[in-house]
Amino acid sequence: IDIEGYDSGFLISKLKEMLLIRCVEEKLAEGKKNNLIGGPVHLGAGQEAIAVGISESLLPSDRVFGTHRSHAHILALDPCIYELFAEILGKDTGLSKGMGGSMHLTKPESGFIGSVPIVAGTIPLAVGAAFNAKIKGGDEIGVAYLGDGAVEEGVFHESLNLSKILNAPILFVVENNLFASHMHISLRQPQKSISRFAEANDIDYKIIDGNNLLEVYEASKILIEGCRKGEGPKLLEA
Repeated sequence: IDIEGYDSGFLISKLKEMLLIRCVEEKLAEGKKNNLIGGPVHLGAGQEAIAVGISESLLPSDRVFGTHRSHAHILALDPCIYELFAEILGKDTGLSKGMGGSMHLTKPESGFIGSVPIVAGTIPLAVGAAFNAKIKGGDEIGVAYLGDGAVEEGVFHESLNLSKILNAPILFVVENNLFASHMHISLRQPQKSISRFAEANDIDYKIIDGNNLLEVYEASKILIEGCRKGEGPKLLEA
């Protein structure tokens, strides 16, 4: 990773954010293993750079939607560790008052509208939120995080099409780790790249190394700026 020309304070702060998220995930894994956590816990260890790099260009007024593994997505916007742990432990001081657990997280005042366990369930909601932002006339955008498995749901393709027709200011973020549950993408799709679906819908996209924080930051910054300027939907494949 080429760090030439970047402020050392910026680099250190982003590294700290990634380490914080990784430590949280490891502690959650330990808690689940030791039966301290009752509900399911879906981790995203190794994917920290994606949310951290993207969130640097987001505002609290943007509308961010997660997946069933969204600890990094919310912590990159707001390091609300106490509330996150409280939620997963079923405490009423949690993000969803202890009623949602690991997969139902929300903190709208920080820009994170919500996450759900339904694969692809939040994608159309993010499109609607982005369209709402457009109608109101501000520069807010919608963000939809999804995995490569979610692109096999019809609503993903409907959302790409509708967002383009509406010229909605939304960034689709595909965290392509090549696996949906236990199955490799080569057993599910003819190609491993998801960006071909953006191309089919005439949506601008970038393909990046999701482990390269600076590449994530630079690419997402350009796409987010485009959304804010009224250029319509964008897609980032990490």
